Amino acid sequence: MSGRVRERTADGRSSGSKSAHGTRSHLDPEEVRGSDEEQLKLAGFRVGAGLYGIDIMRIKEVIQARPYPVRPVPHAPAIVEGVIQLRGVVIPVIDLRKRFGSPIDPEIDRFNKLIIVSVRGRIVGLKVDRILGELRVPVSAVRPAPSMLRPRSGGTHGEFFTGVCRVDDEMVFVVNLDTLIDPMVGSMTSAPAPVRPEPVEEEA
Repeated sequence: MSGRVRERTADGRSSGSKSAHGTRSHLDPEEVRGSDEEQLKLAGFRVGAGLYGIDIMRIKEVIQARPYPVRPVPHAPAIVEGVIQLRGVVIPVIDLRKRFGSPIDPEIDRFNKLIIVSVRGRIVGLKVDRILGELRVPVSAVRPAPSMLRPRSGGTHGEFFTGVCRVDDEMVFVVNLDTLIDPMVGSMTSAPAPVRPEPVEEEA
């Protein structure tokens, strides 16, 4: 199974369809035969070295983070970094680098993006390192997330990830937005390490 990543330049323009390796690819016979299979459309993004995906239908828009300074809010839940004002609307912001326990690199702060999502009728901004674009994977290729990938508070409130799928030689962690923005669920001690899956032998 192979997903396509649409990289974006610093000015937000698309640089064309690429594989997760960054090289152009053509449809192979397997992709053509599987074109009728139900596809899961994800918005791919990076936090640290990890590759993550959010159901693209949950996203309202993506904006540059730098023009929108985050204002701290007294007594806000610990997961909320603060709020921004976007076209007159006050939006809470959750920094996924902190939420996932990923190191923050000041050198790439200027490239940070805010993914504006709708969750249970609430609008929330998720700060990420970089947006990759749309990833399409067959629904059947998404596997349950390992039980060990749970927040520190345990699995009683759910998990950060609804599943894991493969895009070329990388693993994509599918984010559970409902749990992610729940202040009752503790942050992860560290982000999941990038996984290079073992090649699967084709059956004769």
